[in-house]
This record gives sequence, structure tokens and C-alpha cells, in this order.
Amino acid sequence: MSVTKSHFSHQALFYESDEEFLEGIVSLVRRGLEAGEPTLIAVGNGKGELLEGELGDAAAEVSFLDMEAIGRNPACIIPVWRDFLDRAPGDGRPLLGIGEPVWPGRSAAELDECQRHEELLDVAFGGGRAWSLLCPYDSAALDDDVLESARESHGDFSSAAFRPFDGTLPEAPADSKALHFGDRELAEARELVAREADRAQLVGSRGIDLVVAVNELVANSVLHGGGGGKLQVWRESDALVAEVRDEGRIDDPLAGRVQPAAAQEGGRGLWMVNQLCDLVQIRSGPEGTGVRLRMSLN
Repeated sequence: MSVTKSHFSHQALFYESDEEFLEGIVSLVRRGLEAGEPTLIAVGNGKGELLEGELGDAAAEVSFLDMEAIGRNPACIIPVWRDFLDRAPGDGRPLLGIGEPVWPGRSAAELDECQRHEELLDVAFGGGRAWSLLCPYDSAALDDDVLESARESHGDFSSAAFRPFDGTLPEAPADSKALHFGDRELAEARELVAREADRAQLVGSRGIDLVVAVNELVANSVLHGGGGGKLQVWRESDALVAEVRDEGRIDDPLAGRVQPAAAQEGGRGLWMVNQLCDLVQIRSGPEGTGVRLRMSLN
């Protein structure tokens, strides 16, 4: 896999065993290191340790991150790659990334957001600095539809018509706690989420994080989404879920995935929400916007 100046290469590696995983990556990394390419590997499930062992002393020249930590919410992955590019030497050398955002055990909602993330990468990095990103997929453990989506979103995928916020979310359960809010109900919205987080026994600061995230969304609805909206909160078997709907529309495909500058006024809400929650799903179109937040109870 190679790149040319001002070109982003986004490829997939399909493997059925640890041996195939190592075979597809180690030689690529070694060639990159010999060429002086800064390299970042973000994988999980013990794959980083496998690569370090196979690379030997050369592993010290590679940066490793745990994808299961940094990419639990797929919307947080692009900022990691952007930071990698920003920190790399500005001498024109290509860069190499290995990233595995999809692993066995991901929920259907997570897989949906992973696919949207993969399709958004060309929007985020196409036409910029020369670098290569290889995404391993465990073809022995992942479903065929996941693998087919991966084939479609890598290689010659065109992002020209891609809108990451298209589509709809499943309806909230009929027994969800609901609140129609305007500027006078912001405190009531926070209290509702705090009460449900306490009932669900969200541990540590996670309940507070969800309250903060919902507060950002409802405040944004008041300011930019028609003056108010609807908040719904419900518990699933393994998570507490909150959703905010309003009449606004999000047009920036990278909304929430670009860290606001220190001096920037506004534009921090979706960024903060993505950083705080385990999963964020955004759907936006002419009929309005829905943002669903998920916090695991585990």
C-alpha cells in the first residue's frame, strides 16, 4: 500500500487468523519504518501485543493505542487520526495508520456508526496530507453484511454523495420518560436525566456526564433548533439512553468530529457530547434532527 503526495489511501485487510493478521500488517509497518514514516497502530483485543511481539525492537518506533478505548464511540476516531497528522513532522513524509474500528461483539447500533465513520474518512482526509490507513477486519468472526459494507467503503469508495446523518433512528420505547422542553424547562430536563441515571445506577461520574451531554443538546435546541424540542430517556438491558429531537438541521458532515479551537465561540456542543458518551447517533434532515446518547451500565 503506497500513497502519493496530497493523497489519502484507505484500504481494508480481511484476515481469518492471527497469523493472517500479522502477515498483512508487519511487513507493511517494517517498510514504512524503513522509509521513516511515522506510524500509529490503533487496535484492540490483544492485537497490539501481538504486533509488538512480532515487530520486536522496531515496536519502539511505533505509537500504539487501544482502539476499544478510544473508539468505543466511533465518532471519536477521526479526531485521533487528525491529532496524529497534526503532531507528525511537517517534512512531507507520508504517514501510516493501522486502525480496527470494527470488532466482534459490537452492537448493531455501534456497527452502523462504524460504517458511517469509515465512509466519512475520505471527507475528513481526502485531498490533504499524504498518508495511508489500513483497516483490519476479522472475516472469520464478523457477519457477511459487515464485511460487505467494509468492501464498499474502502479502496475506490467515493464520498461525493455521502451524508453521514441521513436515515432515521428506531422509535423510542412507548414507556420512555418524555419531556417537551423550551427555554424554561432546561433545569427540568437535567433533573429528569439525573433521576433516571440514579435509578439505573450509572457508576462514578457517568451519570453526571450524561446530564452534561443532554444539557448541551437541549440548550442547543433552544438556540438553534426552533426554540425547543423533545427529550426522551429510557433504560435498556445494558445501557441508559437519552434522545433529543428538534426542528434544526445539521449540514456539516464533520460536526462533532473536529475539536474546536481554544478561542472559538460556539460549536462545542456535539464535540463535548461525543467525548462524554459511549455512543452518539445523529440523524438529521429536512424534518429535523435527532441525537441519541447511550451510556453503558457496565
